[in-house]
Amino acid sequence: MPQTFLGLDIGQSTIKAVVLAKKGLTGGHILASRIIEINENQGVESALKKLSEDKIFRGIPCGVSLPPTEMMFRQVHLPFRDDNRIRKTLAFELEPLIPLPVEDAIADYLMIPHDGLLVAAMTKNNVRYWIEKVEATLGDVSIIDVSTSALAAQITDNRKQANSGMILDIGRYSTNAAFCEGNAIVHIRSLAFGGHLVTEALAGDISATKDEAEHIKITDNFSQAGAKTIEACRHFCSELKNTAEYMKINGVLQNDPTRIVLTGGGSLFNPLQTELRSIFSSDIEILDFIHTKQLEIEKNIQNKFSPQIMNTAIAAALRISTGRKSFNFRQGDFAAKNTGLNFKKQLKWAGIIAGIIIVLAFFNQLFDYGLKTKRLNVIKKQIAFTFQKNFPEATNMVDPVQQLKARLAENRKTFDFYEDLPETTTIELLKEISRLIPASSNILISGLTYEKGVISLKGEAKTIDDVTSIKNELLKSKYFKEVTMGSTSLTKDGGKVEFNLRIEVK
Repeated sequence: MPQTFLGLDIGQSTIKAVVLAKKGLTGGHILASRIIEINENQGVESALKKLSEDKIFRGIPCGVSLPPTEMMFRQVHLPFRDDNRIRKTLAFELEPLIPLPVEDAIADYLMIPHDGLLVAAMTKNNVRYWIEKVEATLGDVSIIDVSTSALAAQITDNRKQANSGMILDIGRYSTNAAFCEGNAIVHIRSLAFGGHLVTEALAGDISATKDEAEHIKITDNFSQAGAKTIEACRHFCSELKNTAEYMKINGVLQNDPTRIVLTGGGSLFNPLQTELRSIFSSDIEILDFIHTKQLEIEKNIQNKFSPQIMNTAIAAALRISTGRKSFNFRQGDFAAKNTGLNFKKQLKWAGIIAGIIIVLAFFNQLFDYGLKTKRLNVIKKQIAFTFQKNFPEATNMVDPVQQLKARLAENRKTFDFYEDLPETTTIELLKEISRLIPASSNILISGLTYEKGVISLKGEAKTIDDVTSIKNELLKSKYFKEVTMGSTSLTKDGGKVEFNLRIEVK
């Protein structure tokens, strides 16, 4: 009897679930599917309990996919590609890059071109929360993955992608995007665009209620998109284009996206597809795992099953039985238990693995010692270069890791806290400045320093009145006791005002 898996796509407003029975290396049978709304008052727990009322969803290995907003993503470059060494080094590399202690986070990585890593980090409390909630009502959690990465792992499974591409999962309130280079994901982000914005624009164009507009949008029962609908789609596509251009400037993407794959409830909206083709000059592909993965669907759910809506849940179920092609936060202290596996199969694979280990050990003895020495010397030079780059005043390199950790500890004492208010960090001060400066003020900040209780802020504004407005807003903060305007001058082209603000912290 084929083993069954439960795929959960947990989003902002719904939980989508698929029960999949695997058949061979490719193919499978979808036995059940369900979409549960997340009630604003009762939340995720209530939705999971409602799903567990149907016994077909209980007691089977579960793959959970979460939206990118649950994680932090960073690019890291290391001079080696060995998994064991990467995992030993990853925490040290992430420490200055994420706004929380590394011991409070679970991190995983994917290889990207040019000796880089795409690293995703998630708080341990968040990992613990999802494991407890899902296992309390359904079954053992085998995998916790990022929704867009789980999708991409199945898309890039059997064929090589174009030079650059995008995978867009268009949901009700947001769009999750994965940017790919070759066969690797190089960037993941979430955009504030969803089907609800299209519905509101369509309702305005045809003077209908939101419910009526939603029905017309789903059935594609309109002759031509109106101005508001087109503008909503065009604004999203322009934001997406600017994101891709920014990543090209920073070297994250090497080429313009030539392949765009759409999934999610908003993927079938024709005006959006038209705008994407126009702005990116690229073909649009609608993702359908039912056909690409040769899946069968139980007859009683065929009529109401939508592949575009359920693709991510299918990917989460498929993710359990595939190799390491995506993220998995079920590791370390939260590693999944090996349950439900046949003992004879375990013994068979243990014998195969033991044989492979013996063969590898034999060849390892024959490996040339001189080559190992050369590699070791190269690595030592790279470590010395990194050490000197980040700690140039050090006279001797004895234990580089401990020396750099000590240096980081000294920097924290200098920059992370200030004397009279030890519970306030630099991060909080930056958040406060960002909160008080209105987004509509058209301000460009070009420099910001903090030393001995004084923040120096440099930037450009449209007029001197805008600078005065910013100064007055900052004075409202509970953290700042005085804000003084320094020298101001016109920019070279005369179109803007360059300013300096001196902010004294209480």
